Amino acid sequence: MKKGLKIVSLFLVFCMSFMLAGCDLFTKNNAKYYNQNVITLSYGDGSKIEISRSDFITAYSNYGQTLVDSYNYTTEQAQKATVDSLVNREILLKEAKKVANTQAGASVKLKDEDIKNLYYQTYEAMISNAREYEDAIRDAWDMPKEDTSSEDSSTDVVVYKPYEKKAKPVYDDVTKTYRIKVLEDESETTGISFENIDAIYSAFIAETKNNKEDAFAREEYRRYLASLQSTQRVLGTSYNDEQLIKNEIKRIYDNLEDNKYITKYQEYKQDNNGYSTITVSQVLEKYKSMISISKYKYDNDLDSYNSDMLSKRENVNYFVNDDYFYVAHILIKFSDEQQEEYDSLKTKSNNGQGDIISADEYERQKANLYSSVKASVRDLETGEIKSEDSVSAKKVLSEVKNALNGKSNEQKDQAFRELMYKYNEDSGIMNATYPYVIGEKESQSKMVESFTNASKELNEAGVYGAVSDLVKSEYGLHIIYYMGKCENPFSFTSDGEINLRADYKINGMPQSDVLVLDNTYLNNLNNKTIFDLVYESLSSDNYSQFESMNLNTMKQTYKIEVTVADKLV
Repeated sequence: MKKGLKIVSLFLVFCMSFMLAGCDLFTKNNAKYYNQNVITLSYGDGSKIEISRSDFITAYSNYGQTLVDSYNYTTEQAQKATVDSLVNREILLKEAKKVANTQAGASVKLKDEDIKNLYYQTYEAMISNAREYEDAIRDAWDMPKEDTSSEDSSTDVVVYKPYEKKAKPVYDDVTKTYRIKVLEDESETTGISFENIDAIYSAFIAETKNNKEDAFAREEYRRYLASLQSTQRVLGTSYNDEQLIKNEIKRIYDNLEDNKYITKYQEYKQDNNGYSTITVSQVLEKYKSMISISKYKYDNDLDSYNSDMLSKRENVNYFVNDDYFYVAHILIKFSDEQQEEYDSLKTKSNNGQGDIISADEYERQKANLYSSVKASVRDLETGEIKSEDSVSAKKVLSEVKNALNGKSNEQKDQAFRELMYKYNEDSGIMNATYPYVIGEKESQSKMVESFTNASKELNEAGVYGAVSDLVKSEYGLHIIYYMGKCENPFSFTSDGEINLRADYKINGMPQSDVLVLDNTYLNNLNNKTIFDLVYESLSSDNYSQFESMNLNTMKQTYKIEVTVADKLV
């Protein structure tokens, strides 16, 4: 299971840094200076862990400097925070590797599949690092940057990515209560595998240095190598080019491996015989708190409610009224040429009022333009456009209506989602946490007028899963899908209390309102639920507290003393 753990996420940021030479803090050309140990962890058994100045500077330039630039830390505070993070990571890492060698902690030990994935991630990191030089190369070669704005509709954003659930409420026959079951992480597999660092090196060289078809890739390699050589001069080493690259591969792999150990150790420490340490009562109380805060704010400030519903839906946990509803859509965009023609028509006709061409001629040409709009067809597995295929907007609408006909609401959602990922060209609705929100009143919409009006007609009819006809706009054609009112998934008691219960029975069967939360989707075209949202929040908060207690316990148990040099840089 993947967890948003602070120590790991922090070090995935700055331990993946690949060059020291570019760091402004490296102002001295003194190998002894940079190789000097500036942080020492002394254990009660006499063992030590030492961190060099170069490692500290690498961490500070990527983490500490961010605290200064973005969070108003002083340099002294940022240096202390960097020291604390490095120290905590080393303590966790040592403990993780120790536990991995015990029978009880066998789950922490890296499996063959883990190592396979780490090798692949290392290769991907090396390629990514090399590609960081592309902009500088284009500037040096006086070449314009490639326009990638249109790629959003043909890359990973158009592939459906279901939410990876971390836990699920289940009834425990032993305790006779609902508990939260931690779900197993699905192993990440790749199509490419590497056996060792030598294999990664060979693949990297083939993709960069020896890439006869890509001059950019060859130049990226040259610059990457030059940066490593520059770092080598600072640190006083003398490796040949091949060894420098292999050392960089090993450094990245070691960091990724260490992060994996820490992640597995954190999961091991939170394991409660397969159940989460977070209780159903905690989930319900957390959600009640979220509702109460939202209710207090919006009952007293309707303007904020109306603004947040349209711009910050994620902040709203309580609906003041039933004025808002959800929609999704399939956008079939104008091609670049059609967009130019549309814009030209608007100019010639003075927005349909008549100028160079009459209003009637404007409408005729515009109708012809819309009738020629076609949808690109995408591969549902890869998201890539099948260049040889295109479908008229009318045929897409017909396909949508046929797919939804006679289906249950849930089946309609599944059918529309599949067609949305097949034809849609609006990346904003793909894998979105929430659908689009529109209000019944005149000012309650962020969408274009034609889209808003057609959506309101669907809302007035009130049929879940109904679709509009082809709706014309300045972007192309829309097929709008109605997803019902924005409604509270809970009720209030007669005295105004939020009616969420942890334990009760229906027809003699044990129930809990946590099941309602796990069956209430944030977006019916995706699978993340209110339960998932609340559990994520609790998991993050609880782990921060647990991690702090665990680290303090280890420091006391192992009698760890930390010594930090007076001058870190």
